[in-house]
Amino acid sequence: MSEFQFKEFQGYVGELTAIYKRTSKKSFKVNCSKDIDTFMRPYFDEILDDHEEMKVIYFSNITEVMHVKELSVGGLTGTLVDIRLILRDALILCTPAIALLHNHPSGGLRPSQADISLTEKIKKGAKLFDINVLDHLIMTRESYFSFADEGLI
Repeated sequence: MSEFQFKEFQGYVGELTAIYKRTSKKSFKVNCSKDIDTFMRPYFDEILDDHEEMKVIYFSNITEVMHVKELSVGGLTGTLVDIRLILRDALILCTPAIALLHNHPSGGLRPSQADISLTEKIKKGAKLFDINVLDHLIMTRESYFSFADEGLI
């Protein structure tokens, strides 16, 4: 590309920069669904009964929490999730594994067909990049449902 062509399009091309810096703060290691629930419950405490939210945990090679991201905020019966955003952040962080979490304000623990379908899509997309989906938890005030514990992942 000539110098002239580059300058002509220079104002139209955005730049994306992402840097991951590990903090000196001790991380939380996850071994099972109960560990995920214990770690994430404070992130959901104020909204569990109010509206639905989806969050993603990004893990290190030794399943320590690297990052938690609020992916979407919805209404009483659902929230929209863009799989590309989950995978984009996983690739930026070079994470080998993720866990998905969302709450059901109704208090029902059973996953909907949409929950199952979304989990399967995310799992298939992540597999293309050798990213493991460790679990998908549905949280309520009283308890949680683990896709991994129930053999759905």
